[in-house]
Amino acid sequence: MGVNDDLSIYDFTVGKSEWYGWTIPQSHYDAFVENSVRVEELPVGFRLFKLTKGEAPADPKYGITPWWSSVMPFKEDHEGAMGRFEQAKLNKIDMSAMVRYMSAVPIDWNALDNYIEITLKVQAAGFWGKYSPQKKWSDPRKRDLGVEMNRGRPAPSARSMGIKDAVLPNELGALEAWQFYIPGLQEEHISRQQRIISAHDMVALREYFFG
Repeated sequence: MGVNDDLSIYDFTVGKSEWYGWTIPQSHYDAFVENSVRVEELPVGFRLFKLTKGEAPADPKYGITPWWSSVMPFKEDHEGAMGRFEQAKLNKIDMSAMVRYMSAVPIDWNALDNYIEITLKVQAAGFWGKYSPQKKWSDPRKRDLGVEMNRGRPAPSARSMGIKDAVLPNELGALEAWQFYIPGLQEEHISRQQRIISAHDMVALREYFFG
């Protein structure tokens, strides 16, 4: 038994799935570019990553977060995690800021402090589609320059690589990028292997990706 066996594109709809038991909120549905979504089946051993505040623990009710990206290049995603790192280095910003821009994550949604990587222990099916562009602040009333500057600031060690404080545009996700949405993931379906690295520490990420 895998995760979401026999999943189809018709399961990508707002509300609770009577068959699988999980729920897709409207906000999650709207996070994809319309008509870009399709189903992909991922094999045992497939590596996934995300940037997030904390360690992405399982929720007692909902399980593991459904939002993930492929560590290795996958189909329309030609970069994977290492490619995204190289984009960040080229733009002289840290990986947190690069992922925020490409993955269209408003500042008030998530700090994107840590790089988290998992490996599938079972086959899993999920939805694959393009990120929908977002505003830098989803709620203009929450704008805070101090928070914005802090979340775009690299670790001190990254300065040696020429990494600078990020100044992001008001519109995030202007370039095409793809994401997985895998509802129903539980802790028993994945292996974490302690792959948790500060997304602001470009030196540590370089060591992890390239040795």
